[in-house]
Amino acid sequence: MQSSIRTPGCIWAKLIEQNNEKARKPESKGDAYVFFVGPRNSGKSTLINRFLYPNRLEIPKPSEGLEYTYARKPSSYDHERKDLAHIWEVGGSQEFAEEISKGDQMFLTAKQLSTAVVVVVIDLSDPSSVLSTALYWIDQVKKRLGSAYEKFAKRGFDLPEKLKDRAKNKLFGKEHRDKDLVYHSGISLVLAATKYDMLSEMDPEMKKVVARTLRFLAHANGAHLMYMSNLHANAEGRSSSQDKTCLDSFTKLMNHLIFTGLDKKPTLKTPQLDHQLPLMILAGSDKFSDIGRPKGAVDDNVAAGLQEWCELYEKMFPPKDTSSTAASKKKSSKLIIDDQFKDEEIDSIKERKMSELEVFRKDQEIAKEVARKHLLMAKAQAQASNKETGTNGVGTKSNNAGPKASSGKVAVPALGATNGVTANKVVNSSAISGQKTASVKPKTQAAPTAAAFS
Repeated sequence: MQSSIRTPGCIWAKLIEQNNEKARKPESKGDAYVFFVGPRNSGKSTLINRFLYPNRLEIPKPSEGLEYTYARKPSSYDHERKDLAHIWEVGGSQEFAEEISKGDQMFLTAKQLSTAVVVVVIDLSDPSSVLSTALYWIDQVKKRLGSAYEKFAKRGFDLPEKLKDRAKNKLFGKEHRDKDLVYHSGISLVLAATKYDMLSEMDPEMKKVVARTLRFLAHANGAHLMYMSNLHANAEGRSSSQDKTCLDSFTKLMNHLIFTGLDKKPTLKTPQLDHQLPLMILAGSDKFSDIGRPKGAVDDNVAAGLQEWCELYEKMFPPKDTSSTAASKKKSSKLIIDDQFKDEEIDSIKERKMSELEVFRKDQEIAKEVARKHLLMAKAQAQASNKETGTNGVGTKSNNAGPKASSGKVAVPALGATNGVTANKVVNSSAISGQKTASVKPKTQAAPTAAAFS
C-alpha cells in the first residue's frame, strides 16, 4: 500500500510533495502599516496617489482628518498569497495630528512595529517650516516607539532590541563608521521632501544649507531622504526625466520597505548627494564626515553637530511666528468649511435653521422677562393681602385669641363648612414667598381655641 502511495505521478505522491513545499516556505512577514504625516498642503495626498496610481491624471482633494487606503502585492514568499499594506494619511489640523500621534490605539502600536513605515512629508516650497516639521515628527516617532518598547521590556520581551539590531545590521552593516553613533528606531523612516522645483531657483549657498541640514538629520536618525518635484506634472505627462527618476526611486524604495521590509537592504540605481541636484539618499549610505559641520568640528558628538546645523538653518530661514495664529484660533472657535465642501441646498437649510434658533432664543428671553414680572406682582399682592388680614383679625373669635403676626400664621375661614360648624385651616404666609411648608387638610370639627395656636 505504501509503495503504491509513493509511486511517482500518482495523486497521493503529488499531495505529499505539495505539503512538503509548503512546509519549506517561510511564513509571510505579515501586513505592513504605512503612515504619511506632515503639514497641510505639503503633498501627502498627491504623493500617495502617485505611489499607488502612477498613471492617474486627476489631482486628489486635500485630506481632512485620518484617511485610509490599502495596497496588495503577490507575496515574495508565496505567489499564491498576497501581502497587504494598510496606508494611513494623517491630515487636517496640527491639533488633530497631535491627538493621533500621542494616542496608543492608532499610531505605531505594538502590533505594527515590526512592519511599520513612517513617511514624513516636508514642503520645500516653504523652507521656514521644513526643519520644524521634520524635527517634530521625528520626535513624535521616538516618543511613541519609546512608550511601546517600554511595555515590551516590562513584559520581558526582547523584540525592541531585535528590531534595532535588524535596522543597524541591514542598513548600515558592520563596517560603517557611524553605525554606533546613529539612532536606530527599528522601523522604516522616510523624509520625503516635495516641491523641489520651487527650491531649484534658490541661491546655491542656501540650497546647500537646506541639503546639509536634512542630510545630517536623516543620517542621525537612520532615515531615508528623498527629494521630489512636479508630482502633478508627472501625472499629466509634463515632467522631466529628472522628476520621473525621483518619483521612480521613491516608488521603488516604498515597495521595498512595505513588501520586503528591513530583512533585506534596499538599493538605489542613482543615489544623489549633490546639493545642486535633488537628493536621493538611502539610510546607511551617508556619512557624518562627508556632511561636515558648520563650525568645522570633527568629533563624534552627533547632538552638537545637529544643534549647529539647526542654528544655522534657522538664521537663514527664520521660523514663522505662530503666536498670533494660535491666539486667533483661541478667540474664534467657529467652524470654517472649505469652499469645495459647500452645498447650496444644505447651506440654505442651515441658514433657515439658524434663523429659527435665533427667534426661539429671543422668545425664551421674552417669556422669562414676563414670568419675572408676574412673580413680582404676585409677591406684591400677597404682601398687601397679609397686611389687610392681620389688621382685621378675620376668622378669629377675638384679637387676643388670633395668631400672632410674628408667627406668620393666619386663621382663614374654610369654605364648605356644614351644620353651622366653622372649619379653619392654618395657612403659612411664608409659603407665598416660596418657602416649603407642610399643608394641613381642613377637618369638619369645632373651631380650635386660642391654645391650639400657641
